[in-house]
Amino acid sequence: MRNPQLLFRPGDGQAGFVTTLTRTKHGLRMSQHGVVISELRTSPGPTHSVFDVLAGVIAVLAPSGRIGVLGFAGGGMVAPLRALGVAAVIDSVDLDRVGYDLFRQHCPQWASGVNWQQADAVAWLRQQPRAFSLLMDDLSVPQAGDVFKPAICWDVLPKLMRRRLRPGGFGVFNLLPAPGGTWNADLAVIVGFFGAARIITLDEFENRIPIAGEVLPTARELGSLLRQALRRLRSRQAGRIQVRTV
Repeated sequence: MRNPQLLFRPGDGQAGFVTTLTRTKHGLRMSQHGVVISELRTSPGPTHSVFDVLAGVIAVLAPSGRIGVLGFAGGGMVAPLRALGVAAVIDSVDLDRVGYDLFRQHCPQWASGVNWQQADAVAWLRQQPRAFSLLMDDLSVPQAGDVFKPAICWDVLPKLMRRRLRPGGFGVFNLLPAPGGTWNADLAVIVGFFGAARIITLDEFENRIPIAGEVLPTARELGSLLRQALRRLRSRQAGRIQVRTV
């Protein structure tokens, strides 16, 4: 059954942008300026998008321990995470609560597995102990008819994330090109806070996903483990990713 798109406007104090919701076969798709910011599945399974890859990274590197996600949107990673058998509680923060409210409404069975707070990511992270097994930056902001990473994601957040990881923990960054379609030279700054880094690129998406930590699997090992997880998830992204050393 086809349904019209629904428009949601954030409340007072937000940036005044419109989040567009479109019904899909398995749930809802959240977009801003035509850019998909979340695939909200209402049952465990793949989204066949970048959210599967992000979930696969968590499943491979930190299936237990404390997981933190900066930028929740509609919780696009939760359905593939649960399908991969990752039951860990997710601590998350976001300035906009529209996506989280939708998540609670359409996925009430998973709500207890997410500790969500409406707050600034930097302020929230500064209050956290050094206890995370994995921290993921999935923040984005609408700007000039497109969606980009906030400026803090290129310098402030990576350093702070590194300080909040326990020994052996991992930092994961879901990056987008800077305005103008070019990649920010500060990518080197991000990985420079850590001892080692790998980067995931996708055939169908412009996102780049650096993974950083004190010690990491080789690019070949990580790629193999991630593809295995994506095949287990039955995600089409299993054969559409590349992993290399930064």
